[in-house]
Amino acid sequence: MTTAAVPELWTDWCSVVGVPVESVDEPTLTRFSQQARPTKRALAALRHVLGPERPVAPAWPRAHAGDPGSLHRLVRRVTIMVQDPATHWVQRIRLRRMIFAAALIAPPSHGGLGLDRAEAIALRPSDFVRLRPRIGIADDPASCPACAVWSWLAVIGTNNGWSHGAVKALGHRRDAGGAHRHAEPDVSPDWRLCVGMLPAVDRWGWIDGYFSVHPSSLSMIIGAMTIVLEGSEPVPSPEPEPRAPVREVSDEERDAIFARADEVAARVEAILSEYGH
Repeated sequence: MTTAAVPELWTDWCSVVGVPVESVDEPTLTRFSQQARPTKRALAALRHVLGPERPVAPAWPRAHAGDPGSLHRLVRRVTIMVQDPATHWVQRIRLRRMIFAAALIAPPSHGGLGLDRAEAIALRPSDFVRLRPRIGIADDPASCPACAVWSWLAVIGTNNGWSHGAVKALGHRRDAGGAHRHAEPDVSPDWRLCVGMLPAVDRWGWIDGYFSVHPSSLSMIIGAMTIVLEGSEPVPSPEPEPRAPVREVSDEERDAIFARADEVAARVEAILSEYGH
């Protein structure tokens, strides 16, 4: 308990009646309320300060709260799925959103911000500008929360300032490997103009430009994080076989093809004329 945050009226009352400042229970608060007549605001602040401390990262999967490497492991595994050539572009966007949500709710000791569900949903760009430097960095870009955040900001920034086609093109694109993306300038600074930073993404890849997801949807995303953390390491699909190069037709070949087509068309026309058609 921080005594500086305790209402002064409480400390004065405790001094008069002989109650230790740090020893408080509901009967004592009731007695204090009856005798000192505190404002509702002061009483609420007192209950908040003297109550149990807020748990660290309450939204993070509880089974992994004590594993400081869990956020980096989640980022690495989801990055494998993002980079998989078989991943559909809409799913790739949703996976990027999942890693961003993970960076918001993971404990600070893991490299996250430790936000609860309500704080993550209510997060605004102006708040995130201030909080962004606290996001953790990993040696491996594929496990780096700050790089994953960079990729998601590119998505919502593009959605805010460009067309759906541009978002789709970004969804088809896989992240370049070998270097930290978070060290580069943001692809689209328009993310700073977004309203919700954890928007819904429908089955066609349309991203809600006005609101963050419903709390129940965020709970489903967090549930998916648990599945990824507790499952086996993803195995990417093999790269597709390169297509055989298409042979280009020369000018001479093209002229010959057109001449042959004209010849066939003339013969068909002659046959039709012969039979009166």
